[in-house]
Amino acid sequence: MTPVKRLLSAMLFLLLLLSISGCWNYTEVEEISIVAGVAIDKEKATGKILLTAETIDTSGGGGPENQASSTISSLAGDTMFDIVRSMITMTGNKLFWSHAKAIIISEEMAKEGVLRVIDWYSRDTETRSDVYIFIAKEKNARDILNLNKTKNTILSFELGDMMQHERHVSTAPVSDIWDFFDKLESSGQHAIAPLVYINERDNKKTERISGSAVFSKDKMVGTLTGEETKYMLFVNNKIKGGILPVNDKKGKPAYSLEIFSNKTKIKPVWVNGKLQIQVSTETKTGLGEVMTPNGFPDFEKIKEIEELAKQQLQNNMLAVIHKVQKKYKSDIFGFGANIHMNDPKDWKKLKKNWDESFPLLQVVVKPKVIIETSAKTTRSIKIVE
Repeated sequence: MTPVKRLLSAMLFLLLLLSISGCWNYTEVEEISIVAGVAIDKEKATGKILLTAETIDTSGGGGPENQASSTISSLAGDTMFDIVRSMITMTGNKLFWSHAKAIIISEEMAKEGVLRVIDWYSRDTETRSDVYIFIAKEKNARDILNLNKTKNTILSFELGDMMQHERHVSTAPVSDIWDFFDKLESSGQHAIAPLVYINERDNKKTERISGSAVFSKDKMVGTLTGEETKYMLFVNNKIKGGILPVNDKKGKPAYSLEIFSNKTKIKPVWVNGKLQIQVSTETKTGLGEVMTPNGFPDFEKIKEIEELAKQQLQNNMLAVIHKVQKKYKSDIFGFGANIHMNDPKDWKKLKKNWDESFPLLQVVVKPKVIIETSAKTTRSIKIVE
């Protein structure tokens, strides 16, 4: 049984239990539409909010045998609360939110400010925290949900599954709705959200998650690529896995290190009367790939690879820090929050003008890379002349 089918079966079982227990009667179960996810756009003609909902087809006729499917409905309005309540006129059912997995917001709406389109979610008593927020890199956020027409699947659930496994890749931040809300309310850290877009290959279109949307307060101010996001996650102590590529001394790809674990500590210090942020990180890895013909690295070579990895990790972490400081001026690293936690007296002085101080902040990165294990073979594969 596929993950989607298992989840669908569990939801229907939950509805059955609730009806038996008296929370709902049979008629009420028939009169709800289970929401898998939503997309939020700005309607071109009117400038109103356009909500597109993906709801689960529980009739059994939405797709091939043993395959779950969903339907798409769209409605425009002045406020999210009004649209959500008015959706019943299109679906004929009340929307049930407890199993929603994705909220996809268009880039246009995100740049104008997301608070007006997600505040309702925190106030609705039927919503849950395990829903992920995404920013669409397509012209319209609903284009992502419309992929279900060609894939015949519940696309929002697929996005949820992809986020569950993102830690193995580390090219996008894992941000559920409540974590996003916390960052919006924080005075020492701005929010980030994963980017989702349509990837076309061999005439097939699929959704893909990679990169980050950078926010200042509730407005999107820029993006980071998937590779930049990886090094941002190093700074934020959010790396759970993935690959650390290492170039040789000539700058050519030479080694791939599999990340086993990472621990990052951020410490604010005063140096010669100036505030400095020291970022120390220790990354434990395994040698997963050797792309040189020089044979398997010995002990001394391993130490050389560790040093190369350390230098390149330091450069890449500093590059993304400086980009965010100079271009976006948004403290997505939580440096301000760290100062608040470690030195509340100084934070009281810095808090008021932190948005102006953050771009000028001196940051020092001190990485350490450890290669613990290697592949099964004791030498590189060589081609016989």
